[in-house]
Amino acid sequence: MELVATRLALAAVELREARRQLVTSLVLLAVALGAALLALIFATLGVVAYFWDTHRYGAIATVTLVYAIAAGVAVWRVRVLRDAAPPLLGATIDELRRDARRLDPRDGSSS
Repeated sequence: MELVATRLALAAVELREARRQLVTSLVLLAVALGAALLALIFATLGVVAYFWDTHRYGAIATVTLVYAIAAGVAVWRVRVLRDAAPPLLGATIDELRRDARRLDPRDGSSS
């Protein structure tokens, strides 16, 4: 029973850490998105206003293309980070596998 309690405690710690990291990441992401959105709006307005008399359509197209490329890079980066993330409860699952191997009567090494 102590073995199970230890593993459950480990799982609880891992879940708590994952939840804390997720909440922190979401708050920081919301702040970053808000600030970036405001900066992009004002930068876009500035570029379009600067080129309004000479190349307004070129300026609008260029800004749109830059935003599309930035969005594509961001989506690619999120996928890379998601694929590289460690599995949830990885340490707990590893410990449970080790425990199962030690307790396996066919193994002959459990004592």
